[in-house]
Amino acid sequence: MNRKIFITICLFFITSKLAHAGYSDMKKALDTYQPTGFFQDQFHPLPVQTEPDVDKTFAVEKKRIEELKTRWEKALKPSGEQEGFLSLDPDVVLSLRQAETDASAAAIALTGTYSLKRLETLTLLRNTGIKAAEARLRGAIEAFTQVTALDVILRQYTAFTEALMVGVGPMKGKDPVDKKFPFPGVMTLKGEIVNLEVRVQRERLEAVRRDEVTGMRKAYWNLIYVLKEERVTAEMVALLKKLESVANSRYESGRTSYQDVIKVRIRREILDENLITLKEKQRNLEAKTREILNLSPAVKLGLPETAHPAGDVPVLQDLYPVAQERRQELRRLRAQVGKIELMIEMAETMILPGYSLNLALYGDEPVNDAGSFARKETFPTRTEASRGAGLPKMPWYGTEDAYLRETRQKLYALNEELKQAETQTNTMVRNTWFDIDKAGREAALYQDEVVKLSRSALDVSTRGYESGNVSFADVIDSYTTWLKANLTLERKRSDFEIAWAELEQVVGTSLR
Repeated sequence: MNRKIFITICLFFITSKLAHAGYSDMKKALDTYQPTGFFQDQFHPLPVQTEPDVDKTFAVEKKRIEELKTRWEKALKPSGEQEGFLSLDPDVVLSLRQAETDASAAAIALTGTYSLKRLETLTLLRNTGIKAAEARLRGAIEAFTQVTALDVILRQYTAFTEALMVGVGPMKGKDPVDKKFPFPGVMTLKGEIVNLEVRVQRERLEAVRRDEVTGMRKAYWNLIYVLKEERVTAEMVALLKKLESVANSRYESGRTSYQDVIKVRIRREILDENLITLKEKQRNLEAKTREILNLSPAVKLGLPETAHPAGDVPVLQDLYPVAQERRQELRRLRAQVGKIELMIEMAETMILPGYSLNLALYGDEPVNDAGSFARKETFPTRTEASRGAGLPKMPWYGTEDAYLRETRQKLYALNEELKQAETQTNTMVRNTWFDIDKAGREAALYQDEVVKLSRSALDVSTRGYESGNVSFADVIDSYTTWLKANLTLERKRSDFEIAWAELEQVVGTSLR
């Protein structure tokens, strides 16, 4: 019995020791467990992708495009443009700055008497056509940002998804060409194209400013003429009233017929009606002024300052080169020609890239082309419908050439249009100079000779009619001559300034 108990105790100790040894091994195995390499790869943190260093060429070109944008934004200010049609006085612009958006401030600026310079400044600040052209120019300037934005995105995509593994030699040209395209040279062309498009819009803006200012100048000088015509006509009415009293005296004394009294009264009443017409003309010209300045019809304008035309007739031969250089239409056409030339150059660059001796410019993609992880075949395994037997290897090759041929024809047409515009400009300069010369000569003639002689004839005939030595027909003719001479003098003075405005419109810049 004791023997059985002893054997049982020994077996208990032996089995418990073996069981304890298995538990230690299991615990040790659990403590030192390491997953396989496949699972370890699944839980590794992703490598931090940093933006690639921007190469110097790209950075320099990007900075240059940003500088162009800043320069054009400064050119939007009327007083900040050095090559603009009209250079404004900064002090006048500052005093009228509030009137740019406040119509009541503009109305206050036009009360009393106002000068032509003030009207020109208000025109550039308030005209709606000019503001529309400025908005178009601002829109064109925004294209500068679009030039670099797409390239930056493409370069980031290239850095994060593709990499060049040349395997030998230095890591020159880290970015593959097929992902880097368009490269900085093409971006330079795009920047220049946008720059010329902005120049086109800037010239259109200057042309609108020029035309609106010229329209204001014409309205101003026509208004001055109408006011002077009113004054001369009123003076003529006063003279006719005096003549009518003389005719009545002579008729009452029996020294003339009643027809003389009737003729004088008819002419006086016609001139009275003309005064009413002149008042309406004045209101029409004031309405034109309000239209240019974007003011409501309720705004009452003062009177323009009394101004006399000044300045000599310019030398004709000196005007041709100035007009060829500064006329906005010619500058716009030249910018369009340059833009299309750059577009053709860029299209040729993209369709037919230049040859290169650089090696390993394209990314190495062996993993994508071979093995069980290949995502595409190394070589084509099927024949596309457009590349069947008998068809060209590149069936769409040459389609861009049609676009190039079309663009080259447009470039040829623009060059011819530019030549025509240049010759037309010379003719326009000649015609406007003729108007200035004619108006200046005739104004001098009437001022120095005709008006004085007509006044002398009027005085002599009036005294002769009172004494009975001059017939009534001669008297009334001298009155008519005096009226026409004075009106013609004022008309020629205004025409002289209007012709100056038209000449500066043709030349494209201020000449005095």
